Amino acid sequence: MQHLTFHIYVLICSLRKKMKKLEEVQKADRVKGRDFFLKNTHKAMSIGRQGRVQVEDIVFLIRKDPRKFARVKDLLTMNEELKRARKAFDEANYGS
Repeated sequence: MQHLTFHIYVLICSLRKKMKKLEEVQKADRVKGRDFFLKNTHKAMSIGRQGRVQVEDIVFLIRKDPRKFARVKDLLTMNEELKRARKAFDEANYGS
């Protein structure tokens, strides 16, 4: 029984260490993501009109990264589809 208790204790300690490490990695990722967002927002502001970031500015910045570019294009397409669906729904329900 003592042997089993010791192994459970070792397992719990190991899990705590792994959880701490995971939390540190997550925190670093959040900081990295925030830095990425701020850096690219400032770049986009310098490309387009002063004080205003537009979608086209963001698309221009990420055009060379195929993964991000594809994701943004998918999101923009989905956004347009949602706008059309909302408009059709409103027209059907409220008759414009």
